[in-house]
Amino acid sequence: MTTRFRFLVSALLGAAALSVAVPCALAQAPAVPSHPAVKVVNDYLGMILTRQWKKSADIVDEASMRTLKDDYVGRIKQSRTMDDEESMVRRVGKSTVEEVDKMSPREWYSAYNDGLRQKYQVEDDKLAEIRKTISLKTLSIAEDEGGKLVHILVKATYSTGDAHVERLDLTTLRNNGGKWQVVLDGQAPKITPLKSDAGPAGPSSVDPVKPTGPKTAPKPPATTKPKRPA
Repeated sequence: MTTRFRFLVSALLGAAALSVAVPCALAQAPAVPSHPAVKVVNDYLGMILTRQWKKSADIVDEASMRTLKDDYVGRIKQSRTMDDEESMVRRVGKSTVEEVDKMSPREWYSAYNDGLRQKYQVEDDKLAEIRKTISLKTLSIAEDEGGKLVHILVKATYSTGDAHVERLDLTTLRNNGGKWQVVLDGQAPKITPLKSDAGPAGPSSVDPVKPTGPKTAPKPPATTKPKRPA
């Protein structure tokens, strides 16, 4: 779950590219083929860079929003202390974990990112400067799963008024009934255990590179919140 949230934050803070003139003496790079998903990526990156979360939800794949919302609810339920639980619940504007669980994926997505906006505040004048100076360029396009998924690498350059920013962003999009939408967890590892003696198992979100820790959890400290009744 933590891995998926790293990809979410990466998706929310990512951006796209600036056209740069190439001297005639240098060989020109091959032109990147056009793709209908490019406009969606540019719109999405422009929205998230200027903190237009509710508007960006219109072009985000709902299944990926639901996956990340369910992961968030799971993290709340597994929080070690009541303070941790309360902090995560209030971060999305709710009072209990049950209220968070009942949120629609779109409502949770907007609330979660609004919480990030409040934590990492950007002044209105800087947002205005970003909107005025942002420039995007597509660097590469790669299709997957017979054209149903596309991965687009872009670079963004913009000014905040205080600094000039250049950054890369890889965005995954899915074709949902002819409509290209951003997949928030498109680069998250997808791991399916092989069949064992115990029978087939479902997909897992465990990162195989990182240790999973002891199978028997250590005894929690006295400050750990009490377990919920069954």
